[in-house]
Order: sequence, then structure tokens, then C-alpha cells
Amino acid sequence: MENWILYGKSGNPSFEVTKAWLKNHGIPAEVRSVFRITEQEIENLANISPRGVKGLAFPDAFSFSLINPQRASDQTLIDKIQSNALSDNEVKSLLVENPYLIVSPILTNFETLIIGYQYDVMVNKFRFFKVRDIQQA
Repeated sequence: MENWILYGKSGNPSFEVTKAWLKNHGIPAEVRSVFRITEQEIENLANISPRGVKGLAFPDAFSFSLINPQRASDQTLIDKIQSNALSDNEVKSLLVENPYLIVSPILTNFETLIIGYQYDVMVNKFRFFKVRDIQQA
């Protein structure tokens, strides 16, 4: 059985829906806070992300401000990341120091990467997923 990890932020609706979807479909996943993500985990995720480490950060300042209105002053960090003003190593360090810049949820087994709540992708990925020893509550 594959070991899935779900990174997220408590209170984030997309994270909570993804967590519930996995539970309701009997798919075991270790839940981890994105605020405790390590540099090595970011590097591993960046290696399987189509856009590299920049793909782990919010795509633009507008979407960041919608999710994090209290962090308006940090919008410039997103602009720096997405404008290629920073090297990959600088972006990685920035994400370790400021994990709130990472889009969540992130669902991975370090071979597959699903960023954000993507219902269709999860349904297709887990269509033939076999779960054993599920006990009903």
C-alpha cells in the first residue's frame, strides 16, 4: 500500500475537504501541518512538481491575498517568487522560513503530487485503489 501524506493548514476549507474525502473513501494518509514542513520535504516535492519549487508557492499575489488577507505585506514575496527574481535555492529557503507561502493542501506519495483540492484528479488517481482492513465506526 502506498504511503500518502497530506500537508495543509487547519481551517483551510480545501485542506479540510481533501482530508474528509480521503477518510470517506478509506484512503489512509498521514496528515502533516504545512507549518512543520522541512527543507528536505520541500526539495522532494519540488522534484516532482512540474514547475519545480515555484509550483509549491501561490501562483500570484491576488490568490495569496484571498487566502491570507492578514498578510498583505507578504504579497511582494509571491511576486518575487513567480517573477523568477529568486533562484530555486532562494525560493526553497523562503518557503522553509515562511510556509504560509505554500499552497495547500498538498497530497503526495513523493511520486505523485496533487496541489490544491482537485476532485477529478483524486477520483482518477484512486479509482482502483484497494484498501484493506477498513473498520466502520
